[in-house]
Amino acid sequence: MKKKALVALLLLVSLMGYAQTKLYLKGNIVTTPILLEQVEDQVWQSEVTLDDSHIFLFSDKYVYFESDQPSYKSNNIRINGGTYTVRFDMTTKAWSFTAPVDAYRISAFGSSVCNGTGATGNKGYAYLYGEQLKKRFNDKTSETPFYVSGIAIGGNTTNDLLNRYAEMTRDHARYVIIGLSMGNEGIHGAADQQKIFNQFANNMQLLIRKIKADGKIPVVMNNYTRADYTTEDYNYIKQMNLLIHSWDVSSVNTLGAIDDGMGHWATGYKDDDYHPTTAGHQEFFYAMTPSLFDAIASGKSQPVRNTTAAMPLGQGDVVSFQGESTVHPFTISLRVKGGDAGRLLTLKATRGTREANLSVNAEGKVVYTSMYDDQMTVDAPINDDQWHTITLTHYYAQRRVLLYVDNKSVEANERINTQFSTIVGDSTSQVSRQFSELFFWRSAFCPEEVEQLNAGKMLKSSLELYVPMVAPDQLENKAMSLNTVNFVSKQTTGIRPAVKTDAPTRCYDLSGRAVKKNRKGIIVQNGRKYTL
Repeated sequence: MKKKALVALLLLVSLMGYAQTKLYLKGNIVTTPILLEQVEDQVWQSEVTLDDSHIFLFSDKYVYFESDQPSYKSNNIRINGGTYTVRFDMTTKAWSFTAPVDAYRISAFGSSVCNGTGATGNKGYAYLYGEQLKKRFNDKTSETPFYVSGIAIGGNTTNDLLNRYAEMTRDHARYVIIGLSMGNEGIHGAADQQKIFNQFANNMQLLIRKIKADGKIPVVMNNYTRADYTTEDYNYIKQMNLLIHSWDVSSVNTLGAIDDGMGHWATGYKDDDYHPTTAGHQEFFYAMTPSLFDAIASGKSQPVRNTTAAMPLGQGDVVSFQGESTVHPFTISLRVKGGDAGRLLTLKATRGTREANLSVNAEGKVVYTSMYDDQMTVDAPINDDQWHTITLTHYYAQRRVLLYVDNKSVEANERINTQFSTIVGDSTSQVSRQFSELFFWRSAFCPEEVEQLNAGKMLKSSLELYVPMVAPDQLENKAMSLNTVNFVSKQTTGIRPAVKTDAPTRCYDLSGRAVKKNRKGIIVQNGRKYTL
């Protein structure tokens, strides 16, 4: 009996000791230690607000649990600021930070480039994109106050992201940007590069599946350059990016932003062998479609090619569009049939009078005329009554323009004006030809991407516009953006506008100027006709 009484007494003392335990949440994003409320025996739970406004990098933010009796201190826990319900169990040392999923938050989950390394103050592409999203909301360009929350850590690989997956889930974001590269994965110098390639692809797919299973929406940044990449490394990078193009997620073509054509940083854009400068991060940022997350939030589906579409465009009628915000690297592609002499495409500066154009000459060959009147011609006639894919790609960082007719190309040194409108067709003549597909990407293309495009593949990374040319009143943009194209008819005879109103926002006339009321002609935007 004495032994049982002693055990009971010790147990009572022990319980009294725990009942008196004070548990605190501390850390460098806790303004003052937070005393948590004991809600059960050895369980504490409280709502807390963490302030990380004075610390920029996710890797530098931390909290921890500490009590004096019994003496206990947890390891540091990385977490962003915010309001959470915190729970801690002293028996199991289990803890949690819960909060509602933030429908506007985008977690940037990746490695050093995603973390902004190389940019001044680590304000890299993810930060720049977040600032653009805020501006779009403030300017009422977007109805949704999206913002970017950084949870990237330098040196991370696909395995690292899988191992710290919980850090992403407790960021409680609706969207996740995955920003990794095969450089960290070890592609350079690997004894078995195919193994590294497969590991990266498999782990990325696993991350995508896990993110989707958790009710979040992933966006993938594809692979980019490095100063030490060999030809073999570069080939694997390009092959991985072709694979990412095909995945059932939106993605961003960072390789086409500052590649020098050999897998290295373009001149002037290298901070060190592994990271771009501030200007390099800016080029990555320009490759990101501004309305991408608006399109995702709207429920838009990933685009699928329609190569059966066909629409005549002639008699001075054209289709026009303009890229969202500033455009640096880009690729425009048209699938056309008809080799009569005349214009195919015009790039018209929105400031000043300069313009560049693609035209078909008397021999049926495609000619590019730059904004400085320099010309280059692809020696591949298109006057054979067959479909041809005409692709113009621009490496802003390289000051390089390439023109492809199917898989045959020519190139020249040029940096194209960053503010321009695009006119498809010929407003200067009566020439007519068939158009099937219109593409506009916010990044440049390597030859392998052009080959895949010509083979009928849908390339989705940085795709801002994909319009099957079905009919003037059915020119719908299928790409993951809210940008639109406009059909502009030069003739009004016999056409009665379905809607009599001012032209819609973001419409441009044949000279690239904003459309004004009562101008001759009609415009069709998303199937609705407007008087000009």
